[in-house]
Amino acid sequence: MLNVLRGLFNTDPLPTKVIEVKPDLYSNRHIYYREDSIILYEPNASSNKKEPHKYEIVLHRPTTESLRLSFSVFRSESSEEAEIKFLCFKDKLPVFIEIAKDYCNLNGIQRVCDTLTENPTWTLAHLAAYFSLHDCFSNSQVNSFLNSSDETTGISPLQVAIKTNNLKTVQVLIAAKCSLEHLDYNGNSVFHYAASTTKEIISALSQGSSPPRCLNSRNGNGHTPLHMACLSDKTECVRALLLAGADVNITAAVGSPDQDKSAPGYVGDFLQDNPKSLYQQDMKFGGTPLHWSCSRPVIETLVDMNCNINAVNFEQRTALHVMVLRNRLECVVALLCRKADPDLRDCEGNTPLHLAVKEGNIPMIQCFAVFGANLDSLNNLGQSPRHLVTKEKEAKLLYYLHAVGAKRCRPGTDQCTDGCIHDGTYDGIPPNPVMGPTNRDTLNQMLAVAGMDACTETRSTEKKRGRLLCLDGGGIRGLILIQLLLELENVTGIPIHNCFDWIAGTSTGGILALGIASGKSMKECLYLYFRMKELTFAGSRPYPSEALESILKDTFGANTVMADINNPKLLITGCLADRKPIELHLFRNYESPNDILNVQHTSPFEPPPAPEEQLVWNVGRATGAAPTYFRAFGRFLDGGLIANNPTLDALTEIHEYNTALRAVGRESEASPLSIVVSLGTGLIPVTPVHGLDVFRPESLWDTTRLVMGISSFGILLVDQATASDGRVVDRARAWCSTIGVPYFRFSPQMSEEISMDEKSDETLCRMLWEAKAYMHANINTLKEISDLLGAV
Repeated sequence: MLNVLRGLFNTDPLPTKVIEVKPDLYSNRHIYYREDSIILYEPNASSNKKEPHKYEIVLHRPTTESLRLSFSVFRSESSEEAEIKFLCFKDKLPVFIEIAKDYCNLNGIQRVCDTLTENPTWTLAHLAAYFSLHDCFSNSQVNSFLNSSDETTGISPLQVAIKTNNLKTVQVLIAAKCSLEHLDYNGNSVFHYAASTTKEIISALSQGSSPPRCLNSRNGNGHTPLHMACLSDKTECVRALLLAGADVNITAAVGSPDQDKSAPGYVGDFLQDNPKSLYQQDMKFGGTPLHWSCSRPVIETLVDMNCNINAVNFEQRTALHVMVLRNRLECVVALLCRKADPDLRDCEGNTPLHLAVKEGNIPMIQCFAVFGANLDSLNNLGQSPRHLVTKEKEAKLLYYLHAVGAKRCRPGTDQCTDGCIHDGTYDGIPPNPVMGPTNRDTLNQMLAVAGMDACTETRSTEKKRGRLLCLDGGGIRGLILIQLLLELENVTGIPIHNCFDWIAGTSTGGILALGIASGKSMKECLYLYFRMKELTFAGSRPYPSEALESILKDTFGANTVMADINNPKLLITGCLADRKPIELHLFRNYESPNDILNVQHTSPFEPPPAPEEQLVWNVGRATGAAPTYFRAFGRFLDGGLIANNPTLDALTEIHEYNTALRAVGRESEASPLSIVVSLGTGLIPVTPVHGLDVFRPESLWDTTRLVMGISSFGILLVDQATASDGRVVDRARAWCSTIGVPYFRFSPQMSEEISMDEKSDETLCRMLWEAKAYMHANINTLKEISDLLGAV
C-alpha cells in the first residue's frame, strides 16, 4: 500500500519526458559522453538526496542562441540504457534542431525524441519525411540519406512520407529522384504503402511514362498493392492503381509462382472511359474487376482485356461465386459463355451451384445445370448441392436438381433429409404440366419396333451405312438443339462431329450444322449462341444483318467454302425467292445427284454457286434469313419457309444421291441410311384458338370478330408454313419404319412459347433446363442410340 501511495504522489517526471533545465545545474556534473551540443552526464556524486542520481542526456541550445535554457531529454539510473539512448540521439537530434528551428522548443523536441524512441534507426531524411518538412530536403545533411533504409524495417524516407499521407513531401522526394523501386524488409514497395492513402499520392508515384516494376510486386504476405487497397477498403486507391497499370491477374498468394502463369491483365484504359462501371462495395473482398462487375458488357470487355476469368478473391471465390451472391444472372451467363469454370470451390469448398442452392435461386440452379456444372460436387463438409436443400426449401428447389440427374447422398452422410438421403424416395414437386399435342406414343412405339426389326435383318448385309442427323429451325431456340446434342454426346462419349455421316439443317439448325461440321464443340456452340443473341437481336425487327454476318465470318472464316468441309456431308436448306413458286435449295458440300448424272441446267435463273465456290458464311446467312427477323440475303430466304423440319428432304436427297451413284456405276460410294436422329426446337403448349371464322361483317361487333379471325388465321398460316412437328414428324417416322431405318425424334415439351428472338437469360436457361430434364428422362433411348451409332 505504501508503494502504491508513493507511486501516486511521485513527482519525478517520466524518463523520456523533455524538460527545460538551466545549464548552471550541470557545471559540477561529470561528462560521460559528449557530441557537440548534446551531452550525457554521469549521476551527481553529491550525497544530497535531493540531487538526482541518474545518468542524464541534456541538449544545449546552439551557441548562436540563448544559453540560459537547455533540455533534459532522457534520464536513467542505468548507464547502458543511457548510452543506447545517447547513441540514438547524438547524430540526429542536434542536427535536426539546427535545421528545423521551429522544433527548437519543448513540444518540438519532445515530438522528435518520441519519434526516435519508436524508430531509433531512422535517419535525418526519415525524420524530415515524417514531420513533413519538405524544405529540409534541400539540406545536404538530409539529402545524403534520401535513399537510406531503416535498419529495422527497411522503410525508406519516401515510404515514411507516403505513410504520413503528405502529398507535398511525396512530390518533393519524387522530384529529388528518390528511388521508386525501393522495397522494405517485408517486400513492401512505395505502392504498397500508398495503397491505403489517397489516389493523389498513387497518381504522383505513377507519373512516369511507364509504371515502376514494383507496382505489381507481391510483398512477404503475398499481396500486391492492389490487394492492399482492397483489404483497406480504399476504393479510390483501387481505381487509381488500376489506372496506373496494376495487373489484375496476380492472385494473393505466398510462394505460388504457378499463379502467375496467366497473362497480365490491364484495365486502366477501360476504367478511364467507364468510371462508374464497377461495384465498389465488393472491392474490399479482393479479386479482379470481374468480381466487381455489374453487367454483361463490362464482363465481356474485361475478359477481352485479358482479365483472368477464374481468378479468386480473398475468400477464394471466383467472379461466378460473387455474381451468384449478388443475383446477377446475366453476369453469370456472360462468364460461363467465356469459359469460366463452374466447379471451382471457395475457402469452404462451395461451388457457385452450392451458393445458388443456399440462396434458393432457381434460375441460377437451372443455369449451372445447363452449362455443365458438377451437380454432385462436395464441399469441405462433404455436402452436395442436393444435400444443402433445406426442409423449408425442399418442395421448391429439390425437383430442379433431381430432374437433371443430381444424385442422393452417400450412405453415412450426416443430417440428411428425405430429399437427399441415400434410400429416400422424395424428389420434390414438379411444375404443373402443360397441354401437349395428341398422344401418339403407342403408334410411335409400334413403328419404332418395326423399323428396328427391319434394321436388324439388313445390317449384316450392308457394308457401309449412313447416320443422319436432322436439325430443325427455330431462331434462338436452336439452343435446345445444342442442349440435346450435349446430352447425346455425354452418353456416347464421342464428339457429335464423329457420330454422323450426314447432317441436315434449316435456319438455326443449318447454322449449327455448319458449326459442327467446321469442328466446333457443342460447348463452343452453346457459348456462341448466347453471345450471338446479344449482338444480333439489337434494335427492332427486322434486325440489322451486319452483326450476324460478322459473327458468321468470324466463326467459319471469311473465305472458307463448302467444299473445304470433307465430313460429314451437309444439307443446308434455303429458299430461292426470286421466282414463283419459290423453290427449295440445298446447300451441299458434296456433288449433287444432278451433277453426278450430268443433268444440264436449263432454268433461265442463274444456278447457285457450286460447293467449290459457295462461301460457308453465306450459307449460314441464307438459311437464317427469316422473314421479318432479318432482311433477305440476295435471292435467298430462310429455308424454314419450306423445310423447317428438314428430315423428309434429307431422306429424299440421300435416296436420290445413292440412286445417282448406282446409275453411274459408283455403287461402292453409296451410303444407305442406318439411323435417323431428328431434333426439334421444342413443342409449344397447346392453347385454344377463338374466332377463326372469316366472313362478311353485318354489324360493328361482327367487324371486331372479323379482325380477330383474320389475325388468328394469319397466325395459323405462319405456323403451318413453318411446321416442324405434328404430321411432318409422323411422315418421317412412317417412312423410316417402311425402309427399316431406326428413327428417333427429340423435341421437348416447353412450359411456354418462346419467341425466335428471345433474349432473356432467365427464360432461355429455363428452356434449356427443360430440354436437359427431358433428355435425362429419356436416358435409356439415348443409350440405345449410342449403341446404334457405334455399331455402324
